[in-house]
Amino acid sequence: MAEISGISESSRKCINRFKSKITKLLNLFSMKKLLFMSAVVAFSTAHAQSAGLEGTTYITGQAMVSTSKDNNTGATATEFSVVPMMGHFITPTVVIGAGLGYQGSTMSIDTDMLGFPASAKLTSSAFVVMPFVRKYWDLGTKLYIFGQLDVPLEFGTVKTEANAAPLGSFSSEDNYTAYGINIRPGLDYMINNNWTVEATIGAIGYNSVNPKDGESMDNFTFGVNLNQVTFGVKYLFK
Repeated sequence: MAEISGISESSRKCINRFKSKITKLLNLFSMKKLLFMSAVVAFSTAHAQSAGLEGTTYITGQAMVSTSKDNNTGATATEFSVVPMMGHFITPTVVIGAGLGYQGSTMSIDTDMLGFPASAKLTSSAFVVMPFVRKYWDLGTKLYIFGQLDVPLEFGTVKTEANAAPLGSFSSEDNYTAYGINIRPGLDYMINNNWTVEATIGAIGYNSVNPKDGESMDNFTFGVNLNQVTFGVKYLFK
């Protein structure tokens, strides 16, 4: 976050400690967004062993609005995102594609600093892109399994508005980047020649959030998690 001028050295240290706490919360919040973004990329097609799907394209997307509260810090958050997606069969069993969109969020926290009340509000907006590739295997009766490799990328800005009594209020605007690489398993079911539904279950991956002037936060995930099951619907055409 930006340096603060025009105040005493002791006040500067207090505010910077408060800002450091906010930055850590921002890292945690951004990591959750990146992991969610990577989890909802659940789109491809079925009937993969048929040569007729080579050259097929599909379109889909994800829209999300959510609210959450961290019971450890008392922080509350509201998030939204809109990410249209497209994929293309380069062979009968391999798809390449990408999602491109926008997401935003607002996080508020009430805390204390040296026994005085303090509060902060962080508003973020970000451009997101996620290239991915998938490989399919036929299980018969229109059911398929797949393995997906995706690389979520996020480029955003966060505006911070804080009040730390009795030191007064301050604000700043900061940039951050986030990226990851994930491998995830899934199931795909062909409803008809134009529509399919699918589910992804868990992931193996690495994700990192990097504020421009703060500490990065890295996260490793491993395993099939029934709490991370996501569903998708998509439309196919040639």
